[in-house]
Amino acid sequence: MLTVRPVRISDLPVIEKMAVDSGIGVTSLPNNREKLYEKIQSSIGAFEHEAIAGTGREYYMFVLEDEGEVVGTASISASAGFEEPFYSYRSETMVHASRALKVNNRIHVLTMCHDLTGLVQLCGYFCAPKQQLRAYELLSRARLMYIAAARERFGRRILVEMQGILDGDDQSPFWNAIGRRFFNMDFAQVEQAFAQRSKTFIAELMPTYPIYVPLLPDEAQSAVGQIHPDFERPFNILTREGFEADDYIDIFDGGAVLTAEVDQLFSLREQRIHRVEVTPELPEGEVEMLISNHRSSEFAVTQARAALVDDVLFITPDTARVLALASGQQACVVPLLPEAGRKAA
Repeated sequence: MLTVRPVRISDLPVIEKMAVDSGIGVTSLPNNREKLYEKIQSSIGAFEHEAIAGTGREYYMFVLEDEGEVVGTASISASAGFEEPFYSYRSETMVHASRALKVNNRIHVLTMCHDLTGLVQLCGYFCAPKQQLRAYELLSRARLMYIAAARERFGRRILVEMQGILDGDDQSPFWNAIGRRFFNMDFAQVEQAFAQRSKTFIAELMPTYPIYVPLLPDEAQSAVGQIHPDFERPFNILTREGFEADDYIDIFDGGAVLTAEVDQLFSLREQRIHRVEVTPELPEGEVEMLISNHRSSEFAVTQARAALVDDVLFITPDTARVLALASGQQACVVPLLPEAGRKAA
């Protein structure tokens, strides 16, 4: 049975392996044992605080278990750029006109900004490639179910960065066209620096004036707002939740940035709290759904078959075991996502 739970110190070795397997694009999962240990410690502290007024530096890391084996990880940052600005490029249109020449041109430009600072951020996502789609969906959506369970800890808007296009040598055409000219570092080097050091170097070295997109090489222009093929599954899950591509792109590889209103996401809108009844035989009408124990430090969520009868949620002993639930306690449920191209009822 697939289960998502908060990370533990004992998960560090497998998280290290995931950091290596994830490559250079997931900067919030650095290939650095000390940094990963710090993130795990920070996460444990955030989960253990039962009451947090407002949002701040809290970082929540989760792992996906398949029959006890950790096969994925994903995180939430309560406030992107809490200690330092969260940089991105804002995609805009500038008008260049000459009445005398009767010329009126609309030019695509990118302007460095920190408009997204303070938003809730989904980050650190990695799922073993061998896992099926249901594992990807559970890992991604479990974070939103935690936000639902601890709504007071998180703000109104949320973002997630998608990894951008890389070439066959794992180089970013977008980075090579812009950032490399100011940093004298290749893409892998700057991603490593971003993951392990202060972000102030971005403001110190990146150009602050608008970047005129038509002046970039064709490969860089084509990469603006695009998504790496490896991120198509997470992208599809997020867009079905209600995330949309915004007018912002990643400052390094030009990948799309998705944003949403937290309370308008499918998992938040459709969540329901029910009293639990544990039974070996489910009543008629059982369906597959996501179920969480609606707790904080002992948070857990799984996908399982259950039946809802007269506002009571009937679950099997196996489901009760992985969620540490007993009859009479409460659970949160959300339906599976609607099929792509269909709107939720």
